[in-house]
Amino acid sequence: MLEMIYKGGPLVAGLAFLSVLVVAFALERIWVINQATGKIKPDKFLRMIREKLGKADIEGIKSLCDRQRGSVGRVIKQGVERYETLKGKLDEQRLKIELDLTLKEAGAMEGAVLERNMIPIATIGSISTMMGLLGTVIGMIRAFSAISARGEGAKVASTQLAQGIAEALVNTAGGLFVAIIAIVCYNYFLSRLDRINFVMGESSNDLVTELVLIEKEKEFEKG
Repeated sequence: MLEMIYKGGPLVAGLAFLSVLVVAFALERIWVINQATGKIKPDKFLRMIREKLGKADIEGIKSLCDRQRGSVGRVIKQGVERYETLKGKLDEQRLKIELDLTLKEAGAMEGAVLERNMIPIATIGSISTMMGLLGTVIGMIRAFSAISARGEGAKVASTQLAQGIAEALVNTAGGLFVAIIAIVCYNYFLSRLDRINFVMGESSNDLVTELVLIEKEKEFEKG
């Protein structure tokens, strides 16, 4: 490994540092996303929330959110708690607006936590490719400089040629290796975040619709 870094020049050391960074960011994202997913998978949680809403079981929804312990559960619980504060005090339209606002704010806060360190992973994927390309160019410059040598320096030139080509290839391989890891991690995490955000949005919409309907039915019974 050290011999490869030596052959590749100083830029390979930079690529090695980037590889350590992307692994660290990836491990942090795995932990955060697993925590955000919660104890109940988002798809299953959405089905359970819909069942509770169909029965107008508000306490059951809060209990389910406590069991879920993920991003979706926290957002839904904030919506339910806001509803309990406002029920009977606002008309249907204003209640809907207030619940929408509460759920959007809660979802935005959860989304900010989930998306943290995604940009550095994407940046590493781009930078590592450029660094590898730069190292390749530098190595090829040295190789072509060696080819131009003549006379007594021919033996030395052949050694420099080999070193230049080795530097170019090591940098190319290193840059591609780090970029591939970063891009795969970024796309994998993005797909998981998209799923969590989708369930968060669907469950929030269902919650607002059903809570407003429950409030409407109460008003109808009073009238």
